[in-house]
Amino acid sequence: MPDTSPPADLAPLFEPLQLGPRLWLPNRILLAPCTRNRATPDLAPTPGAVDHYAARAAAGLLITEAVLIAPGIQGYVDTPGIFTDAHQDAWARVAEAVHARGGRVFLQLWHPGRMAHSHFNGVPPRAPSAVFDPGPRRQTRVTLEHEPPVALSEAEILGVLGAYEAAAQRAIAAGFDGVEIHGANGYLPEQFWRRHTNRRTDLWGGTPERRARFTVELCQRLAAAVGADRVGLRLSPAAYFSEMRHSEGDTAALDVILARVAPLGLAYLHTGIVSDDPVDYLGGLTSTEYLRARWPGVLVGNGGYTPEAGAGLIGRGGCELIAFGKLFLANPDLVERLAAGRPTEAYSRAVLDRFT
Repeated sequence: MPDTSPPADLAPLFEPLQLGPRLWLPNRILLAPCTRNRATPDLAPTPGAVDHYAARAAAGLLITEAVLIAPGIQGYVDTPGIFTDAHQDAWARVAEAVHARGGRVFLQLWHPGRMAHSHFNGVPPRAPSAVFDPGPRRQTRVTLEHEPPVALSEAEILGVLGAYEAAAQRAIAAGFDGVEIHGANGYLPEQFWRRHTNRRTDLWGGTPERRARFTVELCQRLAAAVGADRVGLRLSPAAYFSEMRHSEGDTAALDVILARVAPLGLAYLHTGIVSDDPVDYLGGLTSTEYLRARWPGVLVGNGGYTPEAGAGLIGRGGCELIAFGKLFLANPDLVERLAAGRPTEAYSRAVLDRFT
C-alpha cells in the first residue's frame, strides 16, 4: 500500500473497522461473493482459487463464491462444496494463502433450494414448497429449464439446518475467519420467507413469523456452532433473482428476521442486490436503505456502487462496509489502485476467462 493518503472523496473507504472482538479490518472495502464456475469434478475449489483470493487479500474482508453445504443440491456448473474432507483441505489452502498475505476471508454457505437441478444431482430439487415457475435458467455452458421442486419434509428441514452447521464448522476448521449465510438472490433461506415460494401450513410457513423461522433458526444455530461474530448474513429485500416475486406480507417476514437476528450480535448484515435502486414496495427505499433503518449492527452495502458512491454512503452512515463484485474481479489490485488514485479497469465477461 502506498504511504500517500487516498483521494479525499475515497477517504471513508480506508478507515479501519473492528469487526467483532476477533477481527480488525484495515479498510472498508470488501470482495463481494462472485460465482466463478470453477470446481474440480468432485466439487472442490480448483488450485486457481488460491491465487484468485490471495491476489485480493488487501481488501478489508474477502467473501468467497457461494459454496455448497451438502451433496445433491448443485444447481449450476462447476460450483464448489464444503461437505467432504477433500473440500475442506482444498479450501484450507485458500484461507492459508489469504492469511499469508495479511488478509481476512469468510466462506459463503449456500443451499440453492429449488434452484438445484436434476441435471447435476439425479434427483429433483428440494424447496419449502412445490412451487414451479417454468422457463429457461440462467446458466453457463449447458442449456437447462427450471423443473418442479419437491417440498421438504420437516425432518429434511432439520437435516438441512444440520448441514449448514457442519459446513460452518468445516470452514472454521479450514482456517476461515468466518462464514456468510447466503440468504439472498432467491436461494433457500429467501424461499422460506417469501410467500410466493412458501405455501406451507405447518410451523415453517403461513404467518410472517413462521416463514421467518428457517432463517432465524439458521442464524441461531451457526452463532452457537462457531460464534456469532464469525457469522454474516446476506439478504435481498428486493425480489429480483431466481424467479422471486414480491407478495404482500413479505416485508413483514423480513422484518421478523431482522428483529430476531439483531440481538445475536452477528458480524454483519450484507445487502444482496445487483443494482441498489429504490423499490416501491420497500417504501421507495433502496435495499440497503431498508436494511439500515432496521439493522443496528454493521451493514455491508452492495449493488453496483462506484468507489466514490460507496465512500459517500459510508460517510453518510448508510453502511459501514461496501462490497465490490465485478469491479474487484476486473481489478485484483483494486485496493491499491483506489488508495493511489489510479484508474480502474472496466469489467467485461472476458475477465471470467482468467479464472482457473
